[in-house]
Amino acid sequence: MRGWTGAVAVGGVLALSACSAMLSLSISGGLDRPEVTFDEGRRACVSDLSVYEKTGDAYAPLWSIEAAGRHCVMLRRVVYGQTPAGFAVKTPAAPLQAQGVYQAVGRGVTTHPLMKAPWLGSVVFHFHDDQWRIVQQGAEPF
Repeated sequence: MRGWTGAVAVGGVLALSACSAMLSLSISGGLDRPEVTFDEGRRACVSDLSVYEKTGDAYAPLWSIEAAGRHCVMLRRVVYGQTPAGFAVKTPAAPLQAQGVYQAVGRGVTTHPLMKAPWLGSVVFHFHDDQWRIVQQGAEPF
């Protein structure tokens, strides 16, 4: 009986870890108003989005928003510093610098009709030659 209980516990942990998704985030727009696009322009159910600046080995929050209430909001993109309808500002937007290295981290819930699973997406980027360049897609959020 003890082995069977252990197998159920391990199976439960594996099932929970399999019930999450990674979404790709992309960056476009100018230095003053970059846009974060979710999963190649598809609509995503977004719970929160944060942008951080890398300073040495640490990241400092520059702007963060979260869905009001307990539900996520369907979005295709978010413009830095503009709070979408249905969201509240957690950290007001600070100016971005051309030499800065940034990370955007988004979270939400997938919208599959049979199963809703949490998703996570992140991207590290910087502004070079008048455009945003991705340094690392799917970077580990901190």
